[in-house]
Amino acid sequence: MIEFETLVVKIPKEMLLGVKKEKFAQDMKFYTAMSLYEEDILSLGKAAELAGKNKDEFMEALSEHGRDVIRYSKEELDEEIKFLRSVR
Repeated sequence: MIEFETLVVKIPKEMLLGVKKEKFAQDMKFYTAMSLYEEDILSLGKAAELAGKNKDEFMEALSEHGRDVIRYSKEELDEEIKFLRSVR
Protein backbone atom coordinates (compact mmCIF):
# COMPACT_ATOMS: atom_id res chain seq x y z
CA MET A 1 0.00 0.00 0.00
CA ILE A 2 1.30 3.44 -0.93
CA GLU A 3 1.75 5.90 1.90
CA PHE A 4 1.26 9.58 1.18
CA GLU A 5 2.80 12.66 2.72
CA THR A 6 1.02 16.01 2.65
CA LEU A 7 3.17 19.04 2.00
CA VAL A 8 2.06 22.62 2.49
CA VAL A 9 3.37 25.10 -0.07
CA LYS A 10 2.58 28.78 0.38
CA ILE A 11 2.14 30.69 -2.88
CA PRO A 12 1.32 34.42 -2.97
CA LYS A 13 -2.31 34.85 -4.03
CA GLU A 14 -1.45 37.31 -6.80
CA MET A 15 0.62 34.58 -8.50
CA LEU A 16 -2.43 32.36 -8.70
CA LEU A 17 -4.82 34.83 -10.27
CA GLY A 18 -6.61 33.08 -13.10
CA VAL A 19 -4.97 29.75 -12.29
CA LYS A 20 -6.95 26.73 -11.20
CA LYS A 21 -5.46 25.32 -8.00
CA GLU A 22 -5.92 21.73 -9.16
CA LYS A 23 -4.02 22.41 -12.41
CA PHE A 24 -1.29 24.25 -10.51
CA ALA A 25 -0.86 21.34 -8.07
CA GLN A 26 -0.82 18.83 -10.94
CA ASP A 27 1.84 20.86 -12.77
CA MET A 28 3.93 21.15 -9.59
CA LYS A 29 3.89 17.37 -9.20
CA PHE A 30 4.83 16.86 -12.86
CA TYR A 31 7.74 19.34 -12.84
CA THR A 32 8.97 17.96 -9.51
CA ALA A 33 8.82 14.42 -10.88
CA MET A 34 10.68 15.52 -14.02
CA SER A 35 13.38 17.21 -11.96
CA LEU A 36 13.80 14.28 -9.57
CA TYR A 37 14.04 11.88 -12.52
CA GLU A 38 16.69 14.04 -14.20
CA GLU A 39 18.68 14.15 -10.95
CA ASP A 40 18.52 10.32 -10.67
CA ILE A 41 16.60 10.58 -7.40
CA LEU A 42 13.52 8.80 -8.78
CA SER A 43 13.34 5.99 -11.29
CA LEU A 44 11.25 6.48 -14.42
CA GLY A 45 8.42 4.45 -12.90
CA LYS A 46 8.40 6.33 -9.59
CA ALA A 47 8.63 9.71 -11.33
CA ALA A 48 5.71 8.74 -13.57
CA GLU A 49 3.74 7.71 -10.49
CA LEU A 50 4.46 11.05 -8.78
CA ALA A 51 3.37 12.87 -11.94
CA GLY A 52 0.12 10.89 -12.03
CA LYS A 53 0.98 9.26 -15.35
CA ASN A 54 1.90 5.81 -16.59
CA LYS A 55 5.45 5.28 -17.88
CA ASP A 56 4.53 5.78 -21.54
CA GLU A 57 2.68 9.03 -20.81
CA PHE A 58 5.55 10.30 -18.66
CA MET A 59 8.16 9.45 -21.31
CA GLU A 60 6.07 11.27 -23.92
CA ALA A 61 5.74 14.29 -21.62
CA LEU A 62 9.51 14.32 -21.00
CA SER A 63 10.10 14.28 -24.75
CA GLU A 64 7.55 17.06 -25.31
CA HIS A 65 9.46 19.18 -22.77
CA GLY A 66 12.77 18.55 -24.53
CA ARG A 67 14.10 16.22 -21.84
CA ASP A 68 16.06 13.04 -22.43
CA VAL A 69 13.86 10.03 -21.93
CA ILE A 70 16.63 7.46 -21.98
CA ARG A 71 19.96 8.50 -20.59
CA TYR A 72 23.11 6.54 -21.22
CA SER A 73 26.55 7.05 -19.76
CA LYS A 74 29.33 7.17 -22.34
CA GLU A 75 30.25 3.59 -21.45
CA GLU A 76 26.67 2.35 -21.80
CA LEU A 77 26.28 4.12 -25.13
CA ASP A 78 29.55 2.62 -26.39
CA GLU A 79 28.33 -0.84 -25.39
CA GLU A 80 24.98 -0.31 -27.16
CA ILE A 81 26.73 0.86 -30.35
CA LYS A 82 29.13 -2.10 -30.18
CA PHE A 83 26.21 -4.51 -29.77
CA LEU A 84 24.19 -2.97 -32.60
CA ARG A 85 27.15 -3.16 -34.95
CA SER A 86 27.64 -6.83 -34.09
CA VAL A 87 24.08 -7.79 -35.08
CA ARG A 88 24.22 -6.24 -38.54
